[in-house]
Amino acid sequence: MPHLEELVKDVIEKRIAANAAHEAEITQLTKVIAGEQKEIENDYAKIGELYYKQNSDKTEGELGEMVAKVNESNKKIKDSKMKIGTLMGYTFCETCGEQVDEDDLYCNNCGAKMPVKVLPGMELCPHCNKAVRAGIRFCTNCGKPMQEEEKPKVKECPSCGFTTEDLDMVFCEKCNRRLVMEGGDPEEETVEVEKQPTHKVCPACGFKIFDAETMFCEKCNRRLVEEGSEEAAE
Repeated sequence: MPHLEELVKDVIEKRIAANAAHEAEITQLTKVIAGEQKEIENDYAKIGELYYKQNSDKTEGELGEMVAKVNESNKKIKDSKMKIGTLMGYTFCETCGEQVDEDDLYCNNCGAKMPVKVLPGMELCPHCNKAVRAGIRFCTNCGKPMQEEEKPKVKECPSCGFTTEDLDMVFCEKCNRRLVMEGGDPEEETVEVEKQPTHKVCPACGFKIFDAETMFCEKCNRRLVEEGSEEAAE
């Protein structure tokens, strides 16, 4: 018994003669099948293209391998087109493909930043991004210094905002708060509390003395304790 798919395939490909009574209808049906199969192939292509656009950065797994192959093919196509433009003596934007002047910093069409060609003995200005001769102090295009001047270190008061370049200064001239390096976290101020002297007292006879080194009572020889402690209260 023939399988349905095999039977239809033979009818379409091998043109097997059909019963004369149904030949016209079968021919019409085969046209429907061929048309729908073509639509499916187009939809498959659109689905694949949509998936790629949404997942062009995902190159893991079975689908990821196909995405990576498409990425590589697109890169080769793009590089080849750019090479053709170069050989023809033109410069084009790699993002949108519009022609740009060789010295343009940005594409006039899409605004993309243009790669700057830095030849040997040249360097880029940090301000205008133009390639200029290496070793010069000021850019010949914008006039600004090629080397950024290092800002002097400053100490600031976290309380009142006072600033000074005197790094040896410790306390603020206005509010006497401890200074910190500009942008740094305020240091915790440690206030040393002077320990007040306490009386020593004899829990037996009540003798008192300020001498912290004296351990025993001069009257009854009982061990002295600090006044106010539990031992003194007993």
